[in-house]
Amino acid sequence: MQFLLEVWNVIFNQVITKPQLLLAIIVAIGYTLLKRPFVTVLSGAIKTLVGVMILQVGAGQLTNTFRPILVGLSERFGITGTIIDPYVGFPAALDALGDNQAWVGYVILIALGVNILLVAFTKLKGLFLTGHIMFQQSCIATALVAYNLGLPMLATILIAGGLVGIYWTLGASALIGPTNKVTNNAGFTLGHQQMLMDWIASKFSHKFGDPEEDDCENLELPGWLSVLQDNIVAMALIMFFFILIIMLALGVPKVTEMAAGTNWLLYTLLTGVSFAVYVTIILTGVRLFVAELANSFKGVSEKLLKNAVVGVDCPAIFAFSPNAWMLGFLFTTLGELVAIAVLILIKSPVVILAGFVPLFFDGGPVGVYANKHGGFKAVAFFCTLTGLVQVFGSALVIPMSGMSGGWMGNFDWATVWPAITVVLRFVGNLFGLPVPPYGV
Repeated sequence: MQFLLEVWNVIFNQVITKPQLLLAIIVAIGYTLLKRPFVTVLSGAIKTLVGVMILQVGAGQLTNTFRPILVGLSERFGITGTIIDPYVGFPAALDALGDNQAWVGYVILIALGVNILLVAFTKLKGLFLTGHIMFQQSCIATALVAYNLGLPMLATILIAGGLVGIYWTLGASALIGPTNKVTNNAGFTLGHQQMLMDWIASKFSHKFGDPEEDDCENLELPGWLSVLQDNIVAMALIMFFFILIIMLALGVPKVTEMAAGTNWLLYTLLTGVSFAVYVTIILTGVRLFVAELANSFKGVSEKLLKNAVVGVDCPAIFAFSPNAWMLGFLFTTLGELVAIAVLILIKSPVVILAGFVPLFFDGGPVGVYANKHGGFKAVAFFCTLTGLVQVFGSALVIPMSGMSGGWMGNFDWATVWPAITVVLRFVGNLFGLPVPPYGV
């Protein structure tokens, strides 16, 4: 029994929650079901493993590089509040769960089971397999259900697992068609944190313009601005000037302190250029594993789960429209800054501090979907709206979360899950459960 328990712990803690291993195994199974040679199975699994790990390195470095800058802004202007970033919200949820953190593991399993059953027996075919996102979302959903209903373990994990599983299935399934259009039928969908807004953008962006005439990837820039036609150059220059503005707001003494001996202007330049470096790393990883995943998953969709489509991390679509991704990030940042300023002006009891992940990994995908279906104007509108909603929605749900210091902040967690939380509280009050009062 002890041996079986140890095996289970390895499978759960070191495989299911690690997307690089999970996707490599899926690729190996897919190629095996397709009866491909062992060499193909092995090489496909290794390429997927390496590709996802490369993507994670790039994404992790992006987050680590820019988070101190955001923290510096809050310190410089004396603003304290809740940071909306999954890598802050996730530990906040664990802290809120306290001794009940083990419940999260059961929630993941129940949610994955619900997702598989719905894919197997309904017309919904999106199979959510973004491992680290699955863990983050299950953790926060568990904390929300536990805090707002105060039910015992079994009821809590069943409710949370069911809700998360349905959410994964609906979100990943809704994006199958839009993602096929973005990727020219690459054969995967998105499994992430802003699936609702991706769907909204793909559904309504056509009202803003012609996606071919106004395509962000075909923007003709006059004169010296033509240097920005190169994606790497554009990212480096745009981020340099973007970060320069932030650094000037922080003040030279503070930036000098952050630079740790490097000239502050050189530090700013290198930070901006590093953005292009990490994005290039992400693209390298994406190109390495996407083709293997698309080819191999035919085996899973044909033999095990008929017509299933795997939902993967959002950087998988970056390469299909990098300009739109970059513009999506910038317009989402604009939306968040405006919303944060409004909260400060109205003296909101909840002050939101921007996190990098919702800006880049929400704004980017929304920008790609909006651009493909409506062009530049659609990108500007939907990504600015994304930033506004991230802040205002988070400010509304945080007093119902039982968490302090951090919240997820991504679009779905500022819209879908606040709505779910309101319903939970209504049901709890209806049945006389110990629903805590609204407030911070």
